[in-house]
Amino acid sequence: MFARYTHVRGDPSRIDAALDYADGPARTAVESTEGNRGFAVIVDTERGRLVGASYWDSAEALRASEAALADTRAGAAAALAGEVTLERFEVVVGFRHSLPARGALVRLAPLTVPPARVEEAISLMNEETVPRVKGAAGLCSFQLVLDRGSGAGMVVTAWESREAATAFWPVAEQLRARASDRVDVRFAQPDDYAMVRSTVRLD
Repeated sequence: MFARYTHVRGDPSRIDAALDYADGPARTAVESTEGNRGFAVIVDTERGRLVGASYWDSAEALRASEAALADTRAGAAAALAGEVTLERFEVVVGFRHSLPARGALVRLAPLTVPPARVEEAISLMNEETVPRVKGAAGLCSFQLVLDRGSGAGMVVTAWESREAATAFWPVAEQLRARASDRVDVRFAQPDDYAMVRSTVRLD
């Protein structure tokens, strides 16, 4: 499965209009496109940031949707009076305990790994990180998404509450440090968003 993260940054005073667009006409357009496996909208209202994460059956479906959804991305930028940037990834690890409810905390933790060590990083995540994370109280879902060519990626987690994410953070820091030591993964500071709605099918 593959994902495109559409980041829109703009005027915080226009966030409500942008959300209406993203969770309305934009969602309809994305979900009706061939090969789509769901759409998630997350938001940082204070900083005027919105992310639309679309998921696709294949890399080919993701690429084919680019032109078809160009007007939708332009509409989101106009609604927020802002600018759009895109990131494209393969979902290399993913599981879900529950569908995140509106208002759930979604944490995007950017990372980079040397491209030659991508497979090592995926193995480490499956063998050591996932078993530790799966039992975390309040965790809704977990994903590792990567661009194998560049080594850029993110760990994407959704939590029932900020308190749950905060309680797990000391363990997350240990896991991040181990990944850095073992396979040279470099993590940036995570960004927190609130879930608006997700229909993404991780199975």
